[in-house]
Amino acid sequence: MAQTLLYQYSPNNYEPSSPEGYGRREMIYLDPNPVYVGFWRRLLAYLIDALILTAVDWVLPFSDFMQRLLDLLYFVILPATSWQGTIGKLAVGAKIVDGEGERISILRSIGRYFAQVLSGLIIFIGFIMIAFSAEKRGLHDWICNTFVLNRDSELYP
Repeated sequence: MAQTLLYQYSPNNYEPSSPEGYGRREMIYLDPNPVYVGFWRRLLAYLIDALILTAVDWVLPFSDFMQRLLDLLYFVILPATSWQGTIGKLAVGAKIVDGEGERISILRSIGRYFAQVLSGLIIFIGFIMIAFSAEKRGLHDWICNTFVLNRDSELYP
């Protein structure tokens, strides 16, 4: 598989990142062999998460609003922690990283949550993309520049 090219701005736009000038973009190549988590493992992770949230709702019946709030917190907070994913993602050995191979921020996690809603609204095509994409990315991953990798895999060499 060919390497994927990403661009990254220098950390300080006031200092030149190269002799040619200020604010130049540095080219970064992804590791050509990261292990992406495919459609079926991601589906299994989601089913585990759904089972957990259903069990919580069964034991502690919430109003619809509270259940939606719990879902939002579960799918937003956990991926932004050092766990880098939900309990389901941990169970299948997956982690969510940003385009730089780092843990995603809370803002990116919020964006990813709402982008997942969008992926589901268009006849689940955003999720089906995972099965056919070389990097196993869904629409929500493309929108938020995230990757789902094996826990022991790195995005960069």
